[in-house]
Amino acid sequence: MCIQVESGVQHLKVLFVTREYPPFEVGGVAVHTFNLVKNLTKLGVSCKVLSFGDPEYSNAEVTFIRPSSSIIQKSNSSATMDLRIPVDILRITQVANNLISNERFDVVHVEEPYVGAFVKHKRKVTTVHDTSFGEINSILHHSPSFPNFKRVAFYGILGFYLELMCMSSSSFVLIPSEQVKTELLKIYGVSKEKLRVVRNGVELPVLFGPNDKGLAKKRLGLDADKTLIFTAARHIARKRLDTLIHAIKLLRDEGINNYTVVIAGDGPIRSQIMNLSEKQGLGGIISFSGWISRETLSLYYEAADVFVLTSDYESGPISLLEAMSYGDAIISSKIQGFPSLMRDGFDGLLFQVGDYHALSYCLKELLDNPTMRLRLSTSARSFAERFDWKCVAEETVSLYAKLF
Repeated sequence: MCIQVESGVQHLKVLFVTREYPPFEVGGVAVHTFNLVKNLTKLGVSCKVLSFGDPEYSNAEVTFIRPSSSIIQKSNSSATMDLRIPVDILRITQVANNLISNERFDVVHVEEPYVGAFVKHKRKVTTVHDTSFGEINSILHHSPSFPNFKRVAFYGILGFYLELMCMSSSSFVLIPSEQVKTELLKIYGVSKEKLRVVRNGVELPVLFGPNDKGLAKKRLGLDADKTLIFTAARHIARKRLDTLIHAIKLLRDEGINNYTVVIAGDGPIRSQIMNLSEKQGLGGIISFSGWISRETLSLYYEAADVFVLTSDYESGPISLLEAMSYGDAIISSKIQGFPSLMRDGFDGLLFQVGDYHALSYCLKELLDNPTMRLRLSTSARSFAERFDWKCVAEETVSLYAKLF
């Protein structure tokens, strides 16, 4: 049930400071910011967004700053571009503080602490989607590589410090899951009074008949008679896409071939993931779509029979909730966030992080049992209906009200 918004609070003016915003998406932060702003606006809150991107796309509601670094680059980048990230953080800080000085904002909402550490406002709120500690912990359990080394260097040297600075200067810190809350309490020493868990939401699409999956597959150039296993994720260590590849190899070795796999997304370790698939001889089964538009992503959700989440660390994976909203049968690693709220065998199938044998078994079950797929599909949609961006917006406004 949504929170009742207090009268008068809706007329607030809020500045959002974020690293990414559509159409310049890198991960889930852009999706979160866009949908939160959209639904806050419906409640009467006046929102302005400051983000990196092409200034030509700026308008009265959104100001984009052209990056001089790799700060919103999707794929692997040069060390020279990475080293310029602090320069861009200082640039966006200056623009944000100038906006705050020149316009009256009731609240400043930072959507990523790295870019809001030095933004100053007496009513500052920060959303922490994941942490440097969590990122480093995941990377250390992954194969060593230069892209992973660069990320550890950033999170360990600069990221952790920026997070601390941003949270210490914030009145509230919003987090999508209990896991991140625990990290902030134990590792970062954030006071319990500052922390509020506000789950991510989803825009529920209109569902069509069962034949529409086949039509969506044809529009994507896929075989309509084969089961589509789909995942969409940044190609970074904590997404553990290697788990899916190893699981598919086990299926292939058993002679199971009535399916196709599409992995969407991009990121620093994309070449590693693709090389692993090629090394395992899965070129005819697994295809990599690269970064896709929101429209194409929606079409893949519609076409997919099974959606797989293999991450070892997430706060509130929006891609999982989006897939569930389209009625995809779900297989997910047992992690915090939405998977921790799922009932194994009812809302989806769950497996231990990194256990590709268990993932392979789950995939085989769904490939062999269309009735189970249909049952999980129905349950997934019902699960997604519990989370609505309107409720997220109303919870957020109610927290804003406590600042006055």
